[in-house]
Amino acid sequence: MEILNTVLQAIATYRYIFWPLFGLMALTIITIKWWEQVRYFFLNLACALPLVGHITRLAKSHESRRMGTGGLVWHPAEEALCGKFYQYHSISNRDADFYLRCVNYLNKVDERGRKPTSIVLWLCSIALVILEAFIFALVLSPFIANNISANQAELSAIVVSVLIGVILVPATHLMGTQLHKNTLLSKIRYWHKEAKLEHQAEALVKDNRVSLENSRIDDDAPGYLQMLNRVRHGIGAKPEYVQTIVTLLLIVTFAVGAYFIRAATINAAETQAVNGTPFSQTSTAATNASPFELPQQAVDDNQQADKQAAKEVSDNRVFASKLTFIILSVIFIGVQIIGILIGYYRSLVGIESKLAAKYIGNFSSSEEFAAWYAMQRERVERDAQDKLASLQNRMAMQRASSASVAQSEVRTFDDYVRGKMRDKALADDEHQQFNATRPVYKPEPIMHQHEPILVAPTAPPAPVAATLEIPTNPVTNTDYKAQIAALGDLTLLNDEELQLLADDLDLPLDGLLNRRKVQLVLNKARG
Repeated sequence: MEILNTVLQAIATYRYIFWPLFGLMALTIITIKWWEQVRYFFLNLACALPLVGHITRLAKSHESRRMGTGGLVWHPAEEALCGKFYQYHSISNRDADFYLRCVNYLNKVDERGRKPTSIVLWLCSIALVILEAFIFALVLSPFIANNISANQAELSAIVVSVLIGVILVPATHLMGTQLHKNTLLSKIRYWHKEAKLEHQAEALVKDNRVSLENSRIDDDAPGYLQMLNRVRHGIGAKPEYVQTIVTLLLIVTFAVGAYFIRAATINAAETQAVNGTPFSQTSTAATNASPFELPQQAVDDNQQADKQAAKEVSDNRVFASKLTFIILSVIFIGVQIIGILIGYYRSLVGIESKLAAKYIGNFSSSEEFAAWYAMQRERVERDAQDKLASLQNRMAMQRASSASVAQSEVRTFDDYVRGKMRDKALADDEHQQFNATRPVYKPEPIMHQHEPILVAPTAPPAPVAATLEIPTNPVTNTDYKAQIAALGDLTLLNDEELQLLADDLDLPLDGLLNRRKVQLVLNKARG
């Protein structure tokens, strides 16, 4: 209770420093936890400021309209303001399919249902380690400096316990995370070994195309490759134990060191107590003070009994003290095991697992996910349109005061979003068409040594004229764009019909699909 009173007295004495720092720490935690909401709040606040706000500054721009987003004519100030809100609109532009992609990603890395360590668990882990380390630090504090007062010893114990917590809390969490990662790597290697026995193993090579957006790209790959594509690994996907070894050394050092320091302290105190006890003088004085003269044999037996009793009391006290120290060391190790288990069960080692788990959150279905993000998206669109209308009104007032010609077309935030979608679709179309015309290198399959190599009989070479009559690579035909454009509207055809059309006209199926996608986007933009 003395240390608690000391802490409360210190807080009361330095309340003008403690409470502002405590409030700043709480505000920092809230800001980190809800960073996106805080950023969006300050964006709206910055737009509404009267003198230095975004709307006030952008309204002073006198740049003329030019061709911009979506092939439409925009004022640079309008585009700048829409761009500030569009980043939040793109974050909230999530649908049910994105929820399913996140679930697909977590399922393939075997982390579905896992959640990252919350702030409450972090605080509990820190508190447990600091409380246990404080008892250990009380023993260390007298050895830190000689001739220190009781208050100084308590203060040094607090500092040492905090330092021990700073070292062990992240170390145990990282150890638990590494053990979880090694579990996944062990699964990969076991499944790959089983596939080798069945002569169906593929090389442990990571597919760099896999991401949260393209989580379904490796649906046809084996389970061990799907997991490998989503976990950071070294050569051969071998488990690593560096963090585990370092953490175990720290835990053993602190636990064993704490026991030996406590045991040496109690031994020193017991030796000092024994050396300072005058059994012989007391016994002699008591004998001389006695009115009866006892035989020397009785006096010696009495002294021997006193020494034996004192020795038993001393041994029992030392045994009880050391047993207590052993229990405290076991408690210390148990607290560290709790930290390791928290890191093991509440960690995500997938490359984008934390992001996927953050998006999924506590949503129970894809419909609930889509409805919540639709509400957020509508809020961003409403706020952005309100700020854009305010900017356009101010710009119109300035044009009226300067007798300039008013613009008849008024752009909306929805025009900006549609233009962004159109530009992205066109860019994706050009990228896919470029990739379709590039030569693709396909390595030959590697055969296992234990498989027999079959040599097929060599066929006679085909005539050159017959080879020239069949087009070997119709995708590289430079006229296929014009042929696809001449087909007209493709939005009424399904994938099977497009496949038949591609086979009949020797056209690339990817080109037909991309053309249909562009037509759908253009039709949507036209309303």
